[in-house]
Amino acid sequence: MKALKFLIASVSCALANPALAQSDEITAEMVEHADGTRTLVHEAVVDAPVSAVWATLSTAEGWKKWGPRFAWFDLRHGGTIETGYHTDAVRGDPRNIIHRIIAFVPDRMIALQVIQAPEGGPVDAETVKQVWGVYELEPVTEAKTRLRISGVGYGTDDASSRILEFFKTGNAYSIERMKKNLAASLAEVGE
Repeated sequence: MKALKFLIASVSCALANPALAQSDEITAEMVEHADGTRTLVHEAVVDAPVSAVWATLSTAEGWKKWGPRFAWFDLRHGGTIETGYHTDAVRGDPRNIIHRIIAFVPDRMIALQVIQAPEGGPVDAETVKQVWGVYELEPVTEAKTRLRISGVGYGTDDASSRILEFFKTGNAYSIERMKKNLAASLAEVGE
């Protein structure tokens, strides 16, 4: 197995305060497997308890902390999560993204697979359906959680490579957004 490691850091944070950059790191690793598939793994430590990070993965309001303007949940094995990033997003809009919930263990992990992606969007709607995401949570301390997102099943064809490149930066952006929004909501409630 051959692995290529690279680091994605928040440039604005590093420039504003280099001492803080270390704690805000998001690492990414692309792993090439013998069967020709690739896995993209992002990892970060979130300054929040596991239960708070789990809420961002298991509720509509929490999922919005990752970036979409609209989210709808049917949290059960085989259920769906529907999200929209456009201003007028509503349930059932063909521009929305729909994930099938493959499996989950509360406060530990959720595995998702895209079953609908908008045509003409930033990623090939059919190719992205071949990839699934596994979000894992691990307590570091009572107030810190390690988040690992593994995008599994990327092929080596051009469409898969474009999707992998999109998520390489897109996941890092979404993690940063979630961390910022979660920190703000925890500050509001005094946690």
